[in-house]
Amino acid sequence: MAVTVLVSGGGGAAAIGAIKSLRMGGFDGRIIAADAEPLSAGLYLADGFRVLPRAKDPTFYPSLKRLIEEEAIGILFPTSGFDIYEFARHKPELEALGTVVAMSDLDAMSVCENKWEFYLKTQGAFPLPETSRDPASWNRFPCFVKPTFGKGSRDTHRCLTREELEFHTGPTRDMLIQEYLPGEEYTVDVLSDLAGAPLLAVPRVRLETKEGISSKGRVLRDPEIERLCLDLARHLALKGPTCMQLKRDEHDRPKFLEVNPRLGGGSIFATLAGVNIPMLLLDVIAGTRIAPPPPKEIVVLRYYEEVVLDSSCVPNRP
Repeated sequence: MAVTVLVSGGGGAAAIGAIKSLRMGGFDGRIIAADAEPLSAGLYLADGFRVLPRAKDPTFYPSLKRLIEEEAIGILFPTSGFDIYEFARHKPELEALGTVVAMSDLDAMSVCENKWEFYLKTQGAFPLPETSRDPASWNRFPCFVKPTFGKGSRDTHRCLTREELEFHTGPTRDMLIQEYLPGEEYTVDVLSDLAGAPLLAVPRVRLETKEGISSKGRVLRDPEIERLCLDLARHLALKGPTCMQLKRDEHDRPKFLEVNPRLGGGSIFATLAGVNIPMLLLDVIAGTRIAPPPPKEIVVLRYYEEVVLDSSCVPNRP
C-alpha cells in the first residue's frame, strides 16, 4: 500500500528539495506539505497541504496531530529548523499513532541545537575550531561570532578587532566566539538508519550561499570528510537525514562548524548527483538494504522558478 508522507517547512529550500527528490525518484505515494505561511511554494508542489500555526504556538502540536490523523500520515520528513524540536518532543506519541518520525531523538537533537553543547560533546574527539564564550579572554583575530542558538547565517559576524568583538558579544547576548576558518566551506548530507547506524555521506563545496542556503555548490568525493561525518553521526547517535557543515583552517584541515539534524536546504544537490536521500530514506524505513552509487562530481547552480496560483485557492493563515 502506498504511503503518505508529510514534508514540514513547506516554505524552505529543504522541503522543496525533498518534494522534488521524491518526484524524481518515482515515489508513488501521497505527499502532504505543511507550513505556517499560506504562500509557501512547497505547499503547491505537493499532492495536498495544510497551513499550521507556527511551531512556538501552543496550538501547533494539536494541529499537527489532527493533520497526521486526518491524512493518515505514515512518515514525517524533517526539513525545517523551526518545528523539528516539537516533532522530537512528541516523537513517542506520534510513533504510537503509527507515524514514522524519520529523525533523531530529542537528546541528540538538543546537542545539535545548542552550539556550545555540541562543542563540549565533540571536543577532543573531532576537529573543531577553537571556541569560547568569554570575549575578555579571547586574543585571536580575526574571529567569528555566532549565536549559541541560531539558524542559517543570521546574526553571524566576522570580527577583525576587539572593539568589534565586544560590540557583537554584549552582556545580554548568548554568543559563541570561534577561530576564523579561511578555507573552503562544505555541507555534507548524511543518512543514518533509524537505529543510528550511519550509511552514507555526500560532501559538497559551498561556492555561494544566500541566507545560509547553498545557491551554488560542487558535489565531490572526499574520503576524509566522508569518514569524519560518518564517525560524527555515530558519536552523536543521529538518526535519519542530517546535514553537517565544515570549513578548512589556514593549514587546510577540515573542522566541524555545526550539525543540523534534518534534511538540508541543498540536499537536492545530492539527488542531482545520483544519491536521492529522501528515496533512500523510504527504502531504509521499509527495511530494504540500500547500496547507493557513489555521487557524481557535479556543479549545481540554483535559480528562481515561479509557481502561479489562482488567488481564490490561497487559504488564510490559521
